[in-house]
Amino acid sequence: MIRVIKAMLLGAPVLTLTGCVTTNVDGGDVGGTIPMAGLTRQQAAEVARNHCAAYGRSAHILAIRPDDNGMKAIFECKS
Repeated sequence: MIRVIKAMLLGAPVLTLTGCVTTNVDGGDVGGTIPMAGLTRQQAAEVARNHCAAYGRSAHILAIRPDDNGMKAIFECKS
């Protein structure tokens, strides 16, 4: 019982942190862009993965480029 409680308490911050990553993806079923403000490359890749998964595809980050508002990740969705 104590192991279960410890596992729940240790896992809670991870679940909470992953829920904080919300951003606007500009794109569709072939890919798009993600504003990098407040995101790491790993988080941007996860956002791209989730976006492409909605179309039954996998994501591939092509580049991180400067934008008028900072940096943006450019990705494609592959079948």
